[in-house]
Amino acid sequence: MLNKLYKTFKNLGIFPKLLVSYLILSIIPLIIMGYIANKNLRDTGLQAVLRAEEMGSHNLQAAEYIGKTSIADSVVALDRKSTEAIELRTVELAARIADFLYERDKDLRVLASIKPDSRHYLDIYRLSNRDVIDTERPPVTDTNKADSPIMTSSNPENRDAWRHLPPCPARKLSRPLYKEITFIDLQGREKIKIAGGKISGNLLDVSRKENTYCRAENYFTHLKKLHKGEIYVSRVIGEQLKGWLYNTPEGIKISPESSYAGRENPSGKKFAGIIRWATPVYNEKNEKAGYVTLALDHTHIMEFTDHVSPTEERFTILSDGGSGNYAFIWDNEARCISHARDFFICGFNPQTGKAVPGWLSEQTYNEYKKSGLTLEEFVEQLPSFSNFTQVKSASIEQIKSGFIPLDCRVLDNAPQCQGWHEGTEDGGSGSFLILWSGLWKLTTYSAIPYYTGDYGKSKRGFGYVTIGANVDDFHRDANITRANIEKSLREQGRKIISENNKTRELIKENASTNRLLFILIAVMACLAVISISLLLSLTITRPLRQLTHGAVEISRGNYEQSIRVKSQDEIGQLAKSFNEMAKTVSEVDKMKSDFVTTASHELRTPIQAMLLGISGILEGYSGKIDGEVREDLELAKTGIERLMNLISNLLDLSRIEAQKIEFTVSQVSLAEIIDRAIAEVSDLAQKHRHTIVKYVPADIPDIEADHDRMIQVIINLLSNSIKYSPDGGKIIIRAGEKEGKTVLTVIDNGYGIPSWAKEEVFKKFFQADNIMSHKVGGSGLGLTIAKGIVENHGGYIYCESPVPEGEFPELPLGGERKGAIFVIEFPTVHNPRT
Repeated sequence: MLNKLYKTFKNLGIFPKLLVSYLILSIIPLIIMGYIANKNLRDTGLQAVLRAEEMGSHNLQAAEYIGKTSIADSVVALDRKSTEAIELRTVELAARIADFLYERDKDLRVLASIKPDSRHYLDIYRLSNRDVIDTERPPVTDTNKADSPIMTSSNPENRDAWRHLPPCPARKLSRPLYKEITFIDLQGREKIKIAGGKISGNLLDVSRKENTYCRAENYFTHLKKLHKGEIYVSRVIGEQLKGWLYNTPEGIKISPESSYAGRENPSGKKFAGIIRWATPVYNEKNEKAGYVTLALDHTHIMEFTDHVSPTEERFTILSDGGSGNYAFIWDNEARCISHARDFFICGFNPQTGKAVPGWLSEQTYNEYKKSGLTLEEFVEQLPSFSNFTQVKSASIEQIKSGFIPLDCRVLDNAPQCQGWHEGTEDGGSGSFLILWSGLWKLTTYSAIPYYTGDYGKSKRGFGYVTIGANVDDFHRDANITRANIEKSLREQGRKIISENNKTRELIKENASTNRLLFILIAVMACLAVISISLLLSLTITRPLRQLTHGAVEISRGNYEQSIRVKSQDEIGQLAKSFNEMAKTVSEVDKMKSDFVTTASHELRTPIQAMLLGISGILEGYSGKIDGEVREDLELAKTGIERLMNLISNLLDLSRIEAQKIEFTVSQVSLAEIIDRAIAEVSDLAQKHRHTIVKYVPADIPDIEADHDRMIQVIINLLSNSIKYSPDGGKIIIRAGEKEGKTVLTVIDNGYGIPSWAKEEVFKKFFQADNIMSHKVGGSGLGLTIAKGIVENHGGYIYCESPVPEGEFPELPLGGERKGAIFVIEFPTVHNPRT
């Protein structure tokens, strides 16, 4: 009975089979399941689940919204607090510097009030000391050790949010405040000089600039204008130091031969400068007797900023310019006078006494080279803060020279300089964000409220302090808050999901009987689906897969295909039709191949004889011929040669398609093959005034290939580039290795290939531009043959067009020259010949 039903079903058409299967698999189970589900779950399970999921979804969305809002608000609030803290620190630092400078005013007035005496001056020199951080020796203790004691309060009521930092572990040195204390007469001659901790006998005439510090001071000209109690304060004066920067993947680095740069170059030479104070001295008769001067050691100014860190670290023994977290000082004219990198401090040439010009952008430096001025003259006449933008790059020549002091007025690739100077114009303070060297930085500024002497001519005072902070560092607290809130959200989400699961479990308990019935019906339906699916697979899908496989094989040129016929339905009829079609196609293909082969062989001999005959006549074996006849014979010879080439190509193509082409494969030199191919087409290239450029590394690996056939492939590619490029073109042939393969590339600046033709160009007799093809000649078989030979070697060939702009800068493109690239990839031979 079952066997009879199987045979009847087997002989049914596709439509009855599908109809019966649909009834068995879909209609009957759906009617049963729909009836039971609608009756038992309509008002209970489905509505309850939907309600529970909807409530859970709303709760989770509300929690996520509150969390994201809290995160955003906390980040903004913490950023604001961090910014305010760093701004406050900047203002306090500027105030401390001002207080320190005013203390020097007091020292000077005290010194001016006593009678000039070398012993008194020496005592004052020895008593004027101040501690500085020792940057050349390690700290006394290491507070980062794991066994270091953790201090906390003994009273538990003080332990909430307890924070404690141990004292600074750095060594300190007592250093004299002043490099010099001098008394000079009204003509500028030194009468008393204290230097190096002793009374100096080297008394000079400081009215002459060459006798001053770095040959750069002109303070005596200012002293003659001072009245009683008035004070002159100089700018920072010191020798300009050299420094060299270079780029690395990790960022900017400092060359070891550079001057001191904190952690980046701790062993370099340090900047040694002074700031000179001076005031008149009056005798008992209230007559001006001379002038007293104090030359402050500039190290004490740098000490205020060299150890500042705007991070949780707060203090650093060695400043780190590379981190972006450090402080620096600019004078009232925007020249750098304290920096983590000492070679950025503006200084003087001790041979000439002139200020070293500030670092410029490459664009401005090029303008200087065209100006005919010296660099000092050019910088002197530059307008301050003109067209500042990071789009400009720094001057390379100045980097190479090592002289790169930072003068904000002309540092026109650093817009933050303009921001600091403008922000302190009214003597105030503030901050802003700037993207600098790939990092977002918060930079703060504050004017230094010291107004003695010429520094009182503007509200900016002595200058301004700036602090730079990497945004990521002061975002750390905000990120911690974000992580805590996100953790809370995840916990809330888990609780909501847990409540939803409990609700689902309750629904499952109340509807267990109905669900059991539903599952039993579903299992029965699944078994039916599996059984019918297997039957359909055996009767329909397997023959279709065989038909598909046969069609694919025919498309690949394997026409000997036959599908076994097992039924009399439409699939069976289709299999019979396919077998008949495959047999007919195979016979037609054999007839075509036999015809092409026979015709090519039969035509080769008479055409060869015609070519030899015409060549003999042209060479004079049949007597002298006139010019008109020679011209006709040359045309005939050219046509015969093209016909011979077509016949050879047809024979090669016929063998490739019939899979009857034979290859003599051996390990061959790719470089030698390329040279042979170039030599073969050299006459044709010269005829069209083309240049062929070869880039083949000396160590290019060998390939496994048929020597002559690979020469034929390269000749075909070169000939194609020659013929489809306007006269006077350039062709590049390049070989190399890529991802374990040997790659050969031919690039030209010819007419190019339309985008739609990049795959079609390898098909036989295909020519994308018929007009151009008639002009240059050719059968349209060269690339087809090249593709067949390459693929029979296990390689791959493809083309690209136009040539990407800028990829081959030596290749002239434009106008009708679009260019094309042909690429061949071969498996690399890992054991080259020795």
